[in-house]
Amino acid sequence: MPCVHSVKNRSENVVDAVVCDLDGTLLYPREEAFGVEGRSTVSFLSKASARLLARISQLSPLVIATGRNSVSTGRLVKQLPDVTFSGFVFENGFIVKQHIDDCIPYNGKWDDIAALFPNWERLPFYENCAGFIPPSPDRESAESTARAMLKKYGYDDLVYRENKKIFIYPGTVNKMRGLSILGIHPYIALGDQINDIQMMEQSTWPVMPVSGADELKTIVKKKDGFCSLLTSHEAAHEMLNFAYKKCMMCV
Repeated sequence: MPCVHSVKNRSENVVDAVVCDLDGTLLYPREEAFGVEGRSTVSFLSKASARLLARISQLSPLVIATGRNSVSTGRLVKQLPDVTFSGFVFENGFIVKQHIDDCIPYNGKWDDIAALFPNWERLPFYENCAGFIPPSPDRESAESTARAMLKKYGYDDLVYRENKKIFIYPGTVNKMRGLSILGIHPYIALGDQINDIQMMEQSTWPVMPVSGADELKTIVKKKDGFCSLLTSHEAAHEMLNFAYKKCMMCV
């Protein structure tokens, strides 16, 4: 099993929770109330979505499961004092934290791997993977270059492309792996891309925007979940409103 860095021992008891992805699910480029700065862009959460997150967190455990790192996610969380989060899964399942500021032991392996790509811009703050933006001339062949270099130096880690970014993970991407360590069953899972597929498959109610991956639409249809036909912040609000109503039915 791939190495997952966690500040929480695997839970014996499984708890139903609302689990939310961030980018493309709750966060969008159109300017709104809460901005989250990235390397070169800002993503936003709407005030209406923030209000619903606060209401949901009063009714159910609420967990973020994202490909982002904890520093990036913290820029959002610290703007939402009225929202109670019950845990976090970062870096696509490879970092698990009960609290946003929990510390993970330093892993020098990623510095060693980063040294193999001296001309690639390294993305900061990742704790259990290495993220890069290769220069434009290298992007077309970046995945094959990374795989070849890892193999040459005896690493068996996974190369994962996300638009123009390249990530090297210690195993397959799976947010559900991190949720299991937290002791969380995704009663309601909100996501939009392939990295959400396992938690959507395991959820009782999968929820997604129409802009999401076709593979997720198949899951939503099979499980009779909810697909918002709206876009951007309106989609986020509609999805969270669906989750809120489901939580109300359980009270």
